[in-house]
Amino acid sequence: MIPRRALSADIAFAILMIMAVGAAVVGGIYVIQREKNTALVDAVERSSLHARAFEEHVNRNLETIRKLVDFLAAESDSELIHVHYQLALLQLPFLRSLSLLDESGRIVASSNSGNIGRQVAVDDYFPPQGSAAAPSLLIGPPWAGRDFADGRQVSTADPLPAEGLGFIPILCRSYANGREVRMMASLNPETLRAYFNQWLPPAEGFAEVLRRDRVLLLTSGKTPLTGVQQDGQALAQLLRQTETGRYPAEQEGDRKTVAVFRATLPYPLVVVSHLYRDQALTGWRQEIGRLLWLGTPALLAILSLATVFYRRLRRIAAEREAARRRAYERLAATVFETVLEAVVVTDGQQRIVAVNPAFTRITGYSAEEAVGRNLGLLASGYHTEEFIRSMRQDLAAQGRWEGEVRNRRKNGEIFVVWQSISQVRDDNGRVVHEVVGLSDITDYCAEADRISHLAHHDLLTGLPNRALLLDRLRQEIHQVRREDRHVVLLFFDLDKFKPVNDQLGHTVGDRLLQMLAARLGQEVRSGDTLARLGGDEFVIVLHAVKNVRAGVVVAEKIRRAVEQPFWIDGHRITVSASIGIALYPDHASDEEQLLSYADKAMYQAKAKGGNCSAMWQGDDKP
Repeated sequence: MIPRRALSADIAFAILMIMAVGAAVVGGIYVIQREKNTALVDAVERSSLHARAFEEHVNRNLETIRKLVDFLAAESDSELIHVHYQLALLQLPFLRSLSLLDESGRIVASSNSGNIGRQVAVDDYFPPQGSAAAPSLLIGPPWAGRDFADGRQVSTADPLPAEGLGFIPILCRSYANGREVRMMASLNPETLRAYFNQWLPPAEGFAEVLRRDRVLLLTSGKTPLTGVQQDGQALAQLLRQTETGRYPAEQEGDRKTVAVFRATLPYPLVVVSHLYRDQALTGWRQEIGRLLWLGTPALLAILSLATVFYRRLRRIAAEREAARRRAYERLAATVFETVLEAVVVTDGQQRIVAVNPAFTRITGYSAEEAVGRNLGLLASGYHTEEFIRSMRQDLAAQGRWEGEVRNRRKNGEIFVVWQSISQVRDDNGRVVHEVVGLSDITDYCAEADRISHLAHHDLLTGLPNRALLLDRLRQEIHQVRREDRHVVLLFFDLDKFKPVNDQLGHTVGDRLLQMLAARLGQEVRSGDTLARLGGDEFVIVLHAVKNVRAGVVVAEKIRRAVEQPFWIDGHRITVSASIGIALYPDHASDEEQLLSYADKAMYQAKAKGGNCSAMWQGDDKP
């Protein structure tokens, strides 16, 4: 018979063991669940970082398209538009083509000649054209194919595989010279997928880009594109409440994901980053497997062994967290050192505390020369105090600013950058650092200026063309309306110019026009405009003259200058000019009418035998 004291001791021991085992089980369950939650939180943070990077990348591409369309909208010459489109596409790999639409939606000019004549329906673009927001970019459903010339709009009956060849049509609207210009950009999804896969490998997850109405535009996953609205009421509800957040659990095939969405501003798109849940929990499962393998013997051991095991687990978790932080810090340092964009970190007083190698390459200042100095060492003196004050106000209000800035290199050279500034604040809201990014866009701006010059000047003589002439003439008329003065327009072409081309060749004729442009440039005032309309037709706009007599005097001066001989390749060439004269406001009420009357007056001068000038007197007065 077991003594009562021994039995009591056995019962107490059993109760103690049961309590120890229960505590170990409860503790094990707690640790397992906590580590799982930590892994999921880490997955959400990583998915958020991916979503933010992808959203900023998509925004930059769309902003580039918008600025390019605004720039190209001013061009009215279809041949030059085609040239500009080709030049733009050379620098923008994320575009398949750029096309100009007429009012009916037909493509009339395109970087892809096969698109011309294609009718593009825009009824299913988002937001609808009649919406109150009136955005400049409308996003269409996905198309299969390489471009409109060989493409088709996808549907549920004829979907496009996720990695199939396709494009996203973007309707771009801009206003130039009082008219609406509509262009169609074909966005290449392959460049976006490549960017997504670079930062989010397919084994770890995928990214999606949707319109705000939940039409899937592209994905780096396996979902086929149908061009119809997805069944995502939960996402629709979230988008009405916030621009970013965690997306309810989705499933790609038989794999659940941890998803975070970000709505792009100001464009009607939503970027969703998906991390595979099982991939995110791989490390957690490995840790839990080791825990169970070690925990089973611990449940049979004494409470002290369970305590030792728990402490060991905590140490492993701490080491894993420390290793993760070290890896993250190494990654951040690598990005800082290797990124092509110049990065500058300043303290709260804008003193530079760190720069990357790209900063030295772009500005010429070494890290030793820059650290400790104020960021104003790059100041070019180009920007006004008002510009600086507005930038600092935006930083104070939003914590971020970006825009185009002209800076000065160490060697004194002015360069243009796209500059972004992000503030880092402590827990009390005090600015402790500012991170400044500098992207050198000097070459791009120079190319844009060159294209603008080509769009408004004659290629042969370098003189203003018809578009620039009408713009300046419109400004002159607007100015003299407030003054008691006139605008005089001289319209003339060359007599006996055709025989020069016929007998001596077009090369000599072109050189004659160039020499004539140079000679006439010396005969007009700096405030006057000398333009070439084409062929041997030239126009001179005299700025704010007092009376008609001044126009007649200048016309005679031009006539004499033209009839002076030209010597080209040993040939003595003599031409003359027939000049038509018209005045504002005496003869016409706007620039087009003034140009037309001067043209008619020129033909009246030709009717007199040429080599003379004629003042416009009406169609019935020769």
